[in-house]
Amino acid sequence: MGQAGLGADELPAAVVNGAALRRATPLRLASMLGLTYRTDGRPVDLVVVGAGPAGLAAAVYAASEGLDTILLDRTGLGGQAAKSARIENYLGFPQGVSGEHLTRLTMVQALKFGVRIYSPCAVAGVDLTDDRRPAVLLDNGARIDCRAVITATGADYRRLDVPRWSAFEQTGCIRYAATELDVRGYENQPVTVVGGANSAGQAALSLAGHGATVNLVLRGTDLGARMSSYLTDRIRAHPLIRLHTGSAVRELTGDDRLTSVVVERPDGRQDRLESGALFCFIGARPMSGWLSGIATDENGFVRTDGGLPFQTSAARVFAVGDLRAGSIKRVATAVGEGASAVSSVHAALAGD
Repeated sequence: MGQAGLGADELPAAVVNGAALRRATPLRLASMLGLTYRTDGRPVDLVVVGAGPAGLAAAVYAASEGLDTILLDRTGLGGQAAKSARIENYLGFPQGVSGEHLTRLTMVQALKFGVRIYSPCAVAGVDLTDDRRPAVLLDNGARIDCRAVITATGADYRRLDVPRWSAFEQTGCIRYAATELDVRGYENQPVTVVGGANSAGQAALSLAGHGATVNLVLRGTDLGARMSSYLTDRIRAHPLIRLHTGSAVRELTGDDRLTSVVVERPDGRQDRLESGALFCFIGARPMSGWLSGIATDENGFVRTDGGLPFQTSAARVFAVGDLRAGSIKRVATAVGEGASAVSSVHAALAGD
């Protein structure tokens, strides 16, 4: 700090090419490193917004098939998948692969085929005035005119406002699905499921079916308010499921791994429940707010019922991955959608 002439009030800081960047932010640092979008006059066939598995796949396949492609992401490459410590059911990786490593490999592929990647690069909206020339509008006022857009901005799973949530999420102790892979390893262990709709009920029964002792925590007082009766009947009858209605998780404890959760009762009393994992099913928010003029369902997920697969209500805008209404929330599915959407892009551009 002394050599760079930096004071404590100027942190965080970075030194780039000998110059000190005081009170650095990711966006300012990216700008200094040339990672933010700058127009270079080259024509653009396709802009892919969102660099999770679906967006990365779309960019790789589009560029490999001759489309001049730009890939943008607000924060960084990989999306939610990049947070996975190990993905064990992705084809070609019998020993499993971390989301970070898979993202890195895919980024190298994208660069190999000539994809221009800009991140962090926040998108503010899309201009659909010319139905044959959509334009992506950036937060900094820049505009990228193109021939087609694939949007893959995903959905942000709702999280509880509890200290250390992110830390336990990164170690895999907090999960947003209860597939066979997710529940594996928790047989005969105590776990917590949070949520009051069908997905939470199904997760609780699946975990209990594998021998886990399940604490099902929901804010509402009536289990049947948002859950189907076939589930509520089985949950109430299952000896390994303990129901906590009118309750909320207030604390997570443990070192690197989750060991217990603190639940607050309707009367304010707090109890500590032993728990090796927390399965959270309180909904997801689609990242679709920037897509004004594009049809969505009642929950904000983008509808893709146009004439071509993955086509939205705008002829040259396509949606893939978790952002899309009716999508299956899996990495392999997202990759397939991103790759498949490129075929629809070619079909839409065929008349140019």
